[in-house]
Amino acid sequence: MMRTEGGGGADEKPTRPIGPRLRLLAVFAAIAAIVVAAGAMLHAANRAQAFYHFEDIAGPAGRDTPPAITPTQLASFERGSEHRLAILVTDAQSQWLGLARAFRAAGVPFTMTTDAARALRHRVVMVYPIISGRALAPEALRGLARHVRAGGTLIGFDLQGGGLEPVFGVSGSDAARTRETLRWSDAAPEEALTYFTNAQSEAPLASHAFQLAGATVAARYEDGSAGVVCNDSGGRACLMGVDLGLLARRAFDGRTEQVGRDYVNVFEPSLDVMVRWVRDLYVEGEPMPWLFDTAPPGREVAIVLTHDIDYTRSVENAAAYAAMEREAGVRATYFLQTKYIRDYNDDVFLTRETAPLFRDLALQGMEIASHSVSHAYAFRNFPFGRGDESYPSYRPYVESRTAASGGTVLGELRVSRYLLEHFTGAPVRSFRPGHLSHPFRLPEALVATGYLNSSSMMAGASLTHLPFQTTFGREGESLAPVFEFPVTIEDEKPPRLGDRFDAANEVIEQIARRRGLVVVLIHTDITGHKLEFERRLIERWRSRAWIGALDEYAAWWRARDALDIDVTGGEGAWTATIHNADDAQPIAVLFPRAASANRNGDGVRLANGRLIVDGAADGARITWR
Repeated sequence: MMRTEGGGGADEKPTRPIGPRLRLLAVFAAIAAIVVAAGAMLHAANRAQAFYHFEDIAGPAGRDTPPAITPTQLASFERGSEHRLAILVTDAQSQWLGLARAFRAAGVPFTMTTDAARALRHRVVMVYPIISGRALAPEALRGLARHVRAGGTLIGFDLQGGGLEPVFGVSGSDAARTRETLRWSDAAPEEALTYFTNAQSEAPLASHAFQLAGATVAARYEDGSAGVVCNDSGGRACLMGVDLGLLARRAFDGRTEQVGRDYVNVFEPSLDVMVRWVRDLYVEGEPMPWLFDTAPPGREVAIVLTHDIDYTRSVENAAAYAAMEREAGVRATYFLQTKYIRDYNDDVFLTRETAPLFRDLALQGMEIASHSVSHAYAFRNFPFGRGDESYPSYRPYVESRTAASGGTVLGELRVSRYLLEHFTGAPVRSFRPGHLSHPFRLPEALVATGYLNSSSMMAGASLTHLPFQTTFGREGESLAPVFEFPVTIEDEKPPRLGDRFDAANEVIEQIARRRGLVVVLIHTDITGHKLEFERRLIERWRSRAWIGALDEYAAWWRARDALDIDVTGGEGAWTATIHNADDAQPIAVLFPRAASANRNGDGVRLANGRLIVDGAADGARITWR
C-alpha cells in the first residue's frame, strides 16, 4: 500500500508520484523565476548606475503644502464707477469667471453684479448668460428695454423670452451643437473666420442661431445662419450666439486643443476676436471709455525669447545663443532640465562638469527657469505627490515615450527648482513641462512650490495671443496666482525654423497689429539656422517690439493686471483715479475720447489719448476737460 503524507486519516487520498513531464515543467518554471529575478536585479542595478550622485547635495528640505482652494467670488468684481462695462450675471453657476479672465487680459474695465438696477446705471450693459422671465424680474426686463430706447447699449447671449425680442430685432433662435465657426462680415481677412468648437471637443459647445426681425448680421455660422446680430433702436442691442464665458474658460484651461487652425506657428485669434467685439461695443457706447494697453508703452508687441535645454548637446550650445543675445542687448529665458538620470530619453547632462555652464547663463543675465527633472511625456499623468520629494531620493525614470515611473508633479517642480537655484544662484520662478505636458493640478503645484509663471500651453490651442490667469485644477472656478504665457512660435514642426522666417514674421506682424504677445521657443540642440533665425528676429523687431525674458515681461504683465483705474465725472469734466500702480512698471491706459486732452498729474501723464502710469502714488488723480 502506498504511504500517504501526514499519517493519514481514512478520508485522505494517496499522493501520486511526480512523472518526468511534470518534473521538466517544474525545472522550467524554476529557471524562468531565476531569469525574472535576475532581470529585475539587473534592471535595478542599471537604474542605480544611471543615477548621477552629487554626494554633498541634498534637498530641498521641508514640505511644500498645496494652498487652500476656495471658489472665486463674483462679488470681488463688483466695484468701480459707472463708466465701466457692466456685466449683469443672471446665473451664478455660469462661466462668468471666464468672462472676467478674458476681459482682464484684453484690458476692458468691467464690473460684475447680480443687481439689475446697479447694472443699469452704466451705459453699456452685458447680460450673461441668459435673458428670460425665469432669470430676471419683470421690472428688470422692462428696465433693459428702456435702457436701449434711451440710447444705451445692451449685449446678450441666450435670449429665451422676456419680451425683448423686438429690442434685439429677432423673432427667436435655434440651438445646436453642430456649428463650429463664425465668419465676421466686417473684419480683417486673417481673422474673419473664428472657431469655437468642433466634433473632437470634450463636449461640443452649443450655439444659438437667431431668426431675424430687423436686426443686422455681424457674423454667420458655416451653415449661413445668423450667429451675431445687432439692432439699432435708440441705442444698440446685440446678441452673440456663442457662450463667450464658457469658450474663454475652456480656452484658458487647456480644453480647446482640437478647435483652432493649428496648435502652433499660426495666427489664431478666435477668442481674441470675440472679446474685441465686446470691447468695441463698450468703446462706442460709453461716453468716457478706457482700456489697459496690452503691449508695453512705446512698443507694438512683446516678444519673449525662450530656450528649452532638454538634450545632451543643448547644454554646451546654449552658450552660443546667450552670447548672441547679450551682444544684441536682450535677455532670454532658459528652461533647463535637471537631468541626473540616464533613461529612455537621453543620457545624464547635469553633472559637476556641466553645472558651471548652467551658472554661466545666469552670470550673463539670462533667466534660469525649470524644464522639470524627467522631461516625461507622461508628466500629465503623474501622481500629485506628497510635497517632501528631494534629491537624491527622488528618482523619476522614463521607460518609453509614454511611460515613466517614480515621478510626481510636486517632485518635478521642487527638485528641479532646488538644483537650479543651488548651481546657478539665481531665483527660479518660471516653469515649462517637457512636451508641454501639463497635468490638471499643475497650477496648484506651481503655487505650492513657489513658481509664478507658466509657459505650458500653445497659443494656437488657447485661441489667444495674450497671457491669462490660470485656475486651480484647470476647472475655471478658483483663480490661481500663476499666469500662463502660451507659446506661439516653436522650432520642431516642419519645415526647418531657418526656412520659415518670413512665415513666422508674418504671424508676428498680425499679432503686433493687435498688440499681443509672441513667445518664441527654440531648442539649443543645434546652432546654425536656429541661431540665425533668432538673430534675424531680434534685428527685424528691435525698434518695434519689446524683446526679452519671461520673468521681465511677466513682472510687467502682473503690474498691468493689478493696476486699477476708475473714471468719474461727466459733461466734459473727467477725473481718473489710480490705484495699485507699480513704481517699476510703466503702463499705458488708452482714453479714446480724450485724444485732445493733455494733462500731467502725480506720477501720470495724459497725452494724445494715452495715459502713462509710471510711479503714481495710490489714489493719484488726473483731471481734464
